[in-house]
Amino acid sequence: MKMGNISELEMSERFTYLKNIPFDSAALRSDGAKFQVVTFLPGGSVRPHHHEKTCEIFFVYGGSGEISMNGKPHACARGDFFLCEPGDIHSFKNTGKEDFVILIFKTNEAENDIFWDG
Repeated sequence: MKMGNISELEMSERFTYLKNIPFDSAALRSDGAKFQVVTFLPGGSVRPHHHEKTCEIFFVYGGSGEISMNGKPHACARGDFFLCEPGDIHSFKNTGKEDFVILIFKTNEAENDIFWDG
């Protein structure tokens, strides 16, 4: 068994957010699978992008923000979750005053499978 606690993760900077990958494809014993924790600081965002192969499940762990899917913004808060399928254009924005934390479960992740749309 492997376990951890979000409060104990060492976060790394990536693009405009912080992230940690507690379980990669090796730990999950599944090529292209990943579990990561992403934190958007107040005012932080990621511009629209999509993946051609990767599926993602977004689970809002803390804070509040906006996840836009295919041009439609969704205000979200703790407990909300979304399925992002290949080709879905998505973006993130922290609209609150505290960290916007999203747990992301990925399948079929492939190298160079991020395409910026805006």
